[in-house]
Amino acid sequence: MGVLLGGLSSLLYGVADFLGGEGAKRVSAASVVVWAGVVSFPLILGTALLLGGEAQPTDLWLGAAAGAAGAVGLVALFAGLGKGQAAAVAPAAAVLSGVVPLAIALSSGELLSSLDWLGVALAVPAIVLSSWVADPGEVPLGGVGYGLFAGLGFGGYTVLINLTSDASGLIPLIAARGATMLMVVAVSLMGLWAVVGFAKAPRRIVIGNGLLDVAGNVALLAALRAGSLARVSIAASFYPAVTVLMARVINFEHLRTRQVLGLAFTLLALAAIAVG
Repeated sequence: MGVLLGGLSSLLYGVADFLGGEGAKRVSAASVVVWAGVVSFPLILGTALLLGGEAQPTDLWLGAAAGAAGAVGLVALFAGLGKGQAAAVAPAAAVLSGVVPLAIALSSGELLSSLDWLGVALAVPAIVLSSWVADPGEVPLGGVGYGLFAGLGFGGYTVLINLTSDASGLIPLIAARGATMLMVVAVSLMGLWAVVGFAKAPRRIVIGNGLLDVAGNVALLAALRAGSLARVSIAASFYPAVTVLMARVINFEHLRTRQVLGLAFTLLALAAIAVG
């Protein structure tokens, strides 16, 4: 069940990222991030309180730390993309977002089956190939530093939110979302990001991005509660493949041979992890 929910979180994150990319074609990416967070916060707040839970101060601190790590990931990701370094940023971020929790899980004594290891071996090239979209004249490794910071941030989010207690329910996600928004807004107020007013933002896209991102967070937390950190973190890291497929189906974007190969590896990797 954990792997299935992890795959669901990949699906939700992938569609959310596609919408975020569409929104960033009309306004700054920062505007999409900020307003999607504003729109989605009441949803996660109401849902978490409705479902209830017994969160301890530690759960709230862990949630806030996870949200801060996620914010670092967002800032680094969009900073790299803003410099036109998608070819290095996106693959590095996606791979590390899965590999960091995997490494933590293995160092903690978690064991993987042979099929799990096969899935891991297929997952890394799958993520790199499916998310590698280089523009003419782009320096392939020019943005790898941004990608590393982004991946560490997203991977850190998974590790930290996994440490919250089962009894806390979804309440840690309130602290996580709040911390993420505080950091992103702080960066905006420093003048590093330009944010337009909500009236000028593509509201349907922003709302869709925010709701899907929250749903992805909920699915990821449920997956971590139901399964192992190692297997779930890999299953949840295939969101770039979903984004690429969305672009192909909706925008009729041409898929390069390497992306088709990456998508094939993705299916094989998910199958191996699910069976393992």
